[in-house]
This record gives sequence, C-alpha cells and structure tokens, in this order.
Amino acid sequence: MNITLNCISCIVNSMQKLLNNSFIPDEAKEPAMRELLQFLAKADYRQSPAALGGEMHRLIRRILNNPDPYKDVKIKYNNKMLDLYPEFKNMVTTADDPFNTAMRLAIAGNVIDFGPQNQLDIMGTINNVIHAPLKIDDSGQLKKDIDSASTVLYIGDNCGEIVLDKLFVETIAHPNLFFAVRKSPVINDATPDEARMVGLDSLTHLITTGDDSPGAVWETASDEFKSIFEKADVIIAKGQGNLEGLMGIRQNIYYMLVVKCGFIGDQIGAQTGDYIVKRFNPVS
Repeated sequence: MNITLNCISCIVNSMQKLLNNSFIPDEAKEPAMRELLQFLAKADYRQSPAALGGEMHRLIRRILNNPDPYKDVKIKYNNKMLDLYPEFKNMVTTADDPFNTAMRLAIAGNVIDFGPQNQLDIMGTINNVIHAPLKIDDSGQLKKDIDSASTVLYIGDNCGEIVLDKLFVETIAHPNLFFAVRKSPVINDATPDEARMVGLDSLTHLITTGDDSPGAVWETASDEFKSIFEKADVIIAKGQGNLEGLMGIRQNIYYMLVVKCGFIGDQIGAQTGDYIVKRFNPVS
C-alpha cells in the first residue's frame, strides 16, 4: 500500500500535534517542522504510510535528541488501562460470549493512538463498541481458525491498547501464541519493555517486528518475524499501521481496528470510525 497525497497532510498535522505537546521545547518546534517539510519534499512516496512514518519518526527523535519522546505517555496509558483491567476482566468473564466481548474490547483499545490526526474518545469508544455492530465482521471464522490453529501470531499496536490485547489473549488461551511488538520506540507503539510491563511475556512468546516503523512493514521486518509469520496458521493484526505495512502479503490475516482515515476506509470498504474484523487471505 503506497501513500497518497492525503497522507502528507495527515503527517504534517500529526507533527503539529506532537509539537503542541508540553514535552517538546519551544526552541525545537520550528526547526523540527522545517526539517520535516524538507524531508517530505524528498521522500519516496512509493512506500506504505507505516514505512514513511518510520522514517519520519527517526528524524523527529534525532531532532529532539530523544530516543523515546512518548515514554511517559506510554507508561501513563499502560497504567491507566491496568487500573481498569479488573473491570474489563469482569465484563469478559460474565459475558454470554466471552470471546466476542474480549475481541470487542481489543478493537476498542485501538483508539489509544497518538499518531493519527484525529483522536477518538477512549472510554466512550470502549463503551460503545461492546454493543455496536461491526461494519465488517469476520470474527466467526477467526474463532474457528484459532480453534484449529497450531500457531497463532498476534501483532500488537499501541501502549494502553495492549492491556486489552492481553485480555483477548487470555480469552483465546492458545498454547502456541506469538505476540509481536516494535523492536524499539516509535510514537506510543508498544516495545518489549511495555509488553513486559503488562505481563504479555508470561502469556505468549514475545517477539518483535524487527524494526521501529509504526506498523509491521514486510520489507524491513526481521527474519525471525517473517519466519513466524509464514508458519502461523492465523494472524491477528491490530491497527492501521499493521494493515498499511502488510496489505497484499499472502497469509491468513485478520485485521482488527477502528478505521481512522478515509483512505484506509476506501481500501477495505468502511468509513472513518467503523469497527472491523476483516479477513484477508490471498492464499486461498
């Protein structure tokens, strides 16, 4: 999936939002925006938004001389969701369909994202998605595929959100489940440190995608990630970044996300704000 011109305006607006955060020194804001604009003028647009996002955020970290600008934000949202975890756990264990409820909570968690231009209300979405219809709902087949799978790969996304992924992983209770996070910091995406913070390392085989793009980008993913990806019977990929980086790759993938931009919506037959569980299986 290559970027479009609409992606450029979203990138600039995301940068503006980052610069408006209090942890960015005032004297760094104008130089940072100027470097970003110079970068975008020369960037290769024949790549996915996730790949370009990786390049952009490497630039931002260099400008700020900060290897993890969102570190405090990531810890904050992990802790916030861990505080709410018992309540969410009770919702699942008392539900008529625990799999469906845990899955919906995992989808709702996808709003916890500081990258896109438009921010969605976290708790409002979590409450709404429990009862809202899914615009695209391949969850019935997902459950069947998990039940018959020898190996499951779950590709995570953001901090805070991974607490609800943990709850879904516990509900799936698959004995050979790999959970992939980013190799090193980018925006508020989860890395091994944050995954261990919420206890995913004790429930899964914890791995990384192999790079620091805000999504699993096939071209730059590690050999370890590709090997597990290729042998997995079913793959759950959370969020737009993973969809952007993997769309078109041949494997039994279920994308779970809240649609956050019109371009992605057009690609998958949904609209901004829709909740989806969509299966892409070019192999069959």
